[in-house]
Amino acid sequence: MIWFMRCISLTCLIPTLFLLLSCESSHGDLQRQIEQLKSEDSGNYAIVYAYATFLSTNRSIEPDQAIPMINEMISSGYPAEARYSINNLKRNGIHSYDLLALRGLCYQLELQPELAMADFLTALKGDPDNDKIKTLLKNARGDQTMEKEQSTPEDLFQKGIACVQNQEYDAALSFMKNALEMEQVARWEGYVTQITKVMEGERMIEANPSDFRGFIQKSQGQAAMALFVPAQETLDAGLKNNEDNLNLMLAKALVWVQAGETETARQYLWEQEQRGISIDPGIKKQILQQQN
Repeated sequence: MIWFMRCISLTCLIPTLFLLLSCESSHGDLQRQIEQLKSEDSGNYAIVYAYATFLSTNRSIEPDQAIPMINEMISSGYPAEARYSINNLKRNGIHSYDLLALRGLCYQLELQPELAMADFLTALKGDPDNDKIKTLLKNARGDQTMEKEQSTPEDLFQKGIACVQNQEYDAALSFMKNALEMEQVARWEGYVTQITKVMEGERMIEANPSDFRGFIQKSQGQAAMALFVPAQETLDAGLKNNEDNLNLMLAKALVWVQAGETETARQYLWEQEQRGISIDPGIKKQILQQQN
């Protein structure tokens, strides 16, 4: 019923969307639009939708400008819409540790305490003197203690696996570590190792996108967890900056072999040789003979 009502609201708000997209999408334009909605007594969802549309399409807003809007969305009872907006801001290159902590608050309000904890911990690591983040983390730890008491280690592990499949590595690591605190299982420790490897690769990429090593590290961790398609996507992203990097090409071939697609790997390496890339025959043979 809630979903149905929101669909109706969405239909009614299409004119608002067109109006927002047709303007210059500046912060001032939005404020005027919000004032108009408030004067028309359009309701909280209309305002939340306007904020979400603006934040999800804006590529120049400062994080400090976005935070009051996110707070208003959360306080109006729309944490999912606020989280969606934060994720879109991040995709558009707009992020801060305060925004990350607010996403954690959204998860907490959506009854996903492990995801909340992962965001709070990451935010605090990046901004250790932030009192607001410390308070959110303290509150989340109280909720998480209750959650852990109600979950078995296997429950937590399976939640971690679900996060791995969704490439939510911070949350996955939190679930896996909580599971290991309750029971030591070698397979779970292996996942922690590979997730950590992926996250370290992400940090390397963020620090220096032109360095191929971060892409290889991340892809190796992904492939070790059977995330073969994401691993290939990671290597493709690296090749955009390093088109003729042999290490990235060999890594792509290896991932195909690990996925059981040796002929695809063979064809890919042959195509690279045809365009003038020199590949050592011994290394090529070694990759193609890897056991998957």
